Amino acid sequence: MRLTFLSAAFCLAIAALPAVAADYQPDDITGVWRTKLGGYVQLYQDGDSYSGRIVGSSDGKARYDKKNPDPDKKGRRLLGVVILHGLEYEGDGEYGGGHIYDPNSGKTYKAKATLTGPDTLDARGYIGISLLGKTQTWHRIDPKAEHVHQDLLHHPVGAAPQPEG
Repeated sequence: MRLTFLSAAFCLAIAALPAVAADYQPDDITGVWRTKLGGYVQLYQDGDSYSGRIVGSSDGKARYDKKNPDPDKKGRRLLGVVILHGLEYEGDGEYGGGHIYDPNSGKTYKAKATLTGPDTLDARGYIGISLLGKTQTWHRIDPKAEHVHQDLLHHPVGAAPQPEG
């Protein structure tokens, strides 16, 4: 009897999981996100896909593209540079098919992203297959936060963080 109740409860819990994931809409990825290293990237709709541009940083210090393999871009200021493009919505808060430029290495990788909550995004850059890559968790910030360059924001700006509670 007890096993039957636990089995039924487990089945109901598993059945509810897809309903929670299905609440995501394609534009839920739009907004300004703080990367692991403190960069601010605005994700915005760009035609049928999503792109991301550097719009500031938590410390407000200028960073330069020192590792870029293109001599014409080496040393440019990173502020305003599109580092992510081609992300397409695949459903259930998942995006794929994109490419991301890592200014710390000067390399471009395939990219995918997964919303793990309304204000949390796992961004993954990889080579070849997704198993050969690295994931960073990004956190949504207010587009009006200090050191976000308002003149660089693509409009519409996207969501602000959800209030806790």
